[in-house]
Amino acid sequence: MQFTTLITLTVATSMAALSALAAPTPACGTICPTVYQPVCARAIDGLNKVFGNACELKNYNCKHPNANFAVVADSNCQDFVAAAVPAAACGTICPTVYQPVCAKAIDGLNKTFGNACELKNYNCKHPNANFVVVADSNCRDLIAADAAPTAPACGTICPAIYQPVCAKAKTGLNKSFVNPCELKNYNCKHPNANFTVVANADCADLIACSATPATCPTACAEIYKPVCAKYINGDLQTFANKCEMNIFNCKNPAIAFTAVVEGACDN
Repeated sequence: MQFTTLITLTVATSMAALSALAAPTPACGTICPTVYQPVCARAIDGLNKVFGNACELKNYNCKHPNANFAVVADSNCQDFVAAAVPAAACGTICPTVYQPVCAKAIDGLNKTFGNACELKNYNCKHPNANFVVVADSNCRDLIAADAAPTAPACGTICPAIYQPVCAKAKTGLNKSFVNPCELKNYNCKHPNANFTVVANADCADLIACSATPATCPTACAEIYKPVCAKYINGDLQTFANKCEMNIFNCKNPAIAFTAVVEGACDN
């Protein structure tokens, strides 16, 4: 009886073992829903991978047991990495002042930023660009400065001699200069004016004389608005008004007084 019972238990144990061996491995092909609820998972080697949903992750781990991916965020991995950078770090509120800087990226690209703060924000949001400042100005100004020849010095020290010249700009404007050197300096500092000499005299004298080629004016309005005029040798003389001075100069072209201040001379 005991022998029969022992045989029965042995057979039962053997059948259970065979049944366990015959059972199929867990199914790794679970049909997952098509809903997109991404999860970011990390493998034991540190690799991050996005799965469409948690079910797809479970299937992957079933088929690749050595990977052993574990969820690190309920989102796309790219979003997870971006979120890892503090938002405040890349969103500094910059002043509205315009102090442009020209910066160069590692690929050689130049880009102008409104100020250094805006550059810092841009680099924070685009770490692969890595712009660095190359000039405290707009990039266009930098390029123009590189392309332009070195500007000649416009501060020539002119002699203190009175040799007036009347010059005309390309706009038609006439302007008097104390001497040709002063005219040269002016043109150097104002290249767009481009004054050229039209007469070796003060423009006021030129106008007074050209108004009456045959004769000089003989009368002026009886208005006392004195001017202090200077002769070529430095002598000063007061005229009742500029008209009186122009008549004098017209009649005495060799003397040619020039008004220096409004009001009577101190002498």
